[in-house]
Amino acid sequence: MNIECPHCQFSKEIADDKLPPLPAKVTCPQCSEQFTLEAPNVVIEEEPLLTEDATMPTTAPVPPTPPVAQPATTTAMEDVPAGFWVRVLASIIDSVLLQVIGFGMGFGMQMVLGGTMDPEADPTVALLMLAMGMVLSIAYYVFFTGYNGQTPGKMALRIKVIHNDGGGVGYGQAFVREVIGKFFSGVLLCIGYLMVAFRADKRGLHDLMARTRVIKV
Repeated sequence: MNIECPHCQFSKEIADDKLPPLPAKVTCPQCSEQFTLEAPNVVIEEEPLLTEDATMPTTAPVPPTPPVAQPATTTAMEDVPAGFWVRVLASIIDSVLLQVIGFGMGFGMQMVLGGTMDPEADPTVALLMLAMGMVLSIAYYVFFTGYNGQTPGKMALRIKVIHNDGGGVGYGQAFVREVIGKFFSGVLLCIGYLMVAFRADKRGLHDLMARTRVIKV
């Protein structure tokens, strides 16, 4: 069945066996507006009038009875948004992995340079280590999100970043979400992140800026 949003005209083909009992309230993944999805009208073809040469059938055809629709409510056309706490846990897993990778890189540089790097004694070394950590974090999130929408933390908890229309996220969109969007989400007293806990579609400020959403897989 093809479902079209009356607000932004976004349409999507949904298999009949995945539809809830109709009519049902649904939320458009494009504009986040709700509307009521009605059951399709059943058209009953009229029988042609009998003529003199026509033979009256022994049993009159019985028109099909439309199914009785039960009201139902659903949060999305097909995908279920990932909640706030599961996304926090995925972020913690990714942070631990970044710490391990950063420690390994720092240890490797110390071995190569013979242990001459001392961040406490040399401010330049401390600044270099900070810059390396920032570059590593940006590369980590942009690469995994742009590659398949899942960082290792999201893979472990079976959640995924997708485009509003249900498609994949490219590297450009991943950069907007993970770097620019998350900068504003964090600098505004982390309100951009807290939006995930209070919005019905579970989208933070970085999701709104990058036109993405996070779903369960």
